[in-house]
This record gives sequence, C-alpha cells and structure tokens, in this order.
Amino acid sequence: MSETGAYIHGHSAEVLKAHARRTAARDAAYLIPHLRPDFRILDVGCGPGTISADLAALVPAGRVTCVELGAGALDAARQTFAQRGVVNADFVVGDVTARQGLPFADASFDVVHAHMVVIHLAQPAAALREMRRVARPGGLVASKDMIMATTTWFPADTRLALWERGITATIAATGADPQMGRGLRAAALEAGFAPDKIDARASCWSFADDEAVAFWGRSCAARMAPGSELRKNIVAGGYATEQQADEFVAASQGWVAEAGAWFGCMNGELLAWK
Repeated sequence: MSETGAYIHGHSAEVLKAHARRTAARDAAYLIPHLRPDFRILDVGCGPGTISADLAALVPAGRVTCVELGAGALDAARQTFAQRGVVNADFVVGDVTARQGLPFADASFDVVHAHMVVIHLAQPAAALREMRRVARPGGLVASKDMIMATTTWFPADTRLALWERGITATIAATGADPQMGRGLRAAALEAGFAPDKIDARASCWSFADDEAVAFWGRSCAARMAPGSELRKNIVAGGYATEQQADEFVAASQGWVAEAGAWFGCMNGELLAWK
C-alpha cells in the first residue's frame, strides 16, 4: 500500500505479500540509530504495518501512528499489530497530499517516516513539507525511495528489462518521479529543511540467496500476470504489449532456476531534521 491514489502496483494479495516482507532492520536501518524509547512516530503510508510494528517495538514507552488513505487499507496493519501483540499504536486515515494536510497538529511527532511513498507522489516537496509540519522542532523526517534506473538482474535477459522500463514509464505518467531516491535531498531543501540538517544517503536492496531469489522471481511473475493491476497499467500506457508481458512472466519464472541468480537496486535514504 502507499499514501497515494496513484499506486501503480495495486493492492492485490501478491503485492501485500511482498510488502509484508519489509522489516525495520532491513528497510529502515538508516533510521533506527536515531530512535529513543519514548518517541512518537508517524508512519505515512504504512501498508501492512510490518515496518510500523517493528518501529513500535523499538519505542516501548512511545507510540506509532499508522496512516493510510482509507479505513480498509489500515486493516492489514491492524492485523499485523494484533498478531504480534504490539499495542502502542494508533491507526488513522489521512493523506499527506490532501489540501487540508494530515489530520494532526503542528509538532505532533518526534519522527515522521515514509517508506517507498514519495516516489509515487507528483509533488514530493509538498509532501515532505507537510511531514515537516507535523514533526516537532528538532524532530526527524525519514524517507526511503527507489532509484528505478539502478535495477539490475543477473543473469541478464532482455525480457526482464520490462520491469524497470514499464514501472519507470508508468510512475512517470502519474507525474511522479521514478528516480525519486536520488532527488530526496533536493526535495527536502525545497520543503524548507536547512542544508546542514539534511543527511541524504543510499543503500542497496538485493535478492541474493535461494529463498530470496525464489520469492522475488515468483512475486514479479505474479505481479505481471494477466489481470494484474501493474500489467494493466503498463499495457494500457503503451509501454509493453501483452506478448512482452507474457515473455517477462516466463523469464521471471525461469530466472529463479538460474545458478547464481541475483537482483539488486539502489535506494535513496533521507534523514532531515526540523
């Protein structure tokens, strides 16, 4: 899930399964050293809440507020917290892009976190400005976003290039930036953060062992299968034919069995203090 109405992947069970693999240890490692046990954290576009619940466990004397676009979208996060027995959380409907802004007063949170959200927003600086508004003075805004041009598969297969090409074009067609990870520093400056209060860095995602490769190859194939939201968006946009989408599915399934199969991409990571 994502804090945007233009989420190109949709919200199928396969997409949620992929998002549910996310953890704070892997996906918010850049943020963890800056947390304190009593922090109030806002997680914008929390999705199934796996990162959110991890963060809540790290702030046992604090609280995590999970935000999604609709009440239904928050159900998966509620379920994650309930299954883990994590209780220091709230679940609130909100939209960081709405004209009225997030439904919180100024300076409400110690940390405002967004994972793979800003990449789907047409006005990233405005979103970061709104996140900054609800952070307390001295508080922290953290965002991690992909740089789609850096995605790479081994062994190379021209059929697999559709993943980067199709997603890049489809995100761009919404007015958002598929390379947002590299633009986070510029967006933070535009949002009003002082240059010396910005730490913009990068990390790499990789699928590099048998279990991870099997998951990723099968997940990508399912997310590009006939009837999937991503495939509909890519084909309708003219970025691939149905045949090319079928070829990607076959290639992704076959990639799983390749000796030494590996996938990686770079992500930008923003830490910006108010």
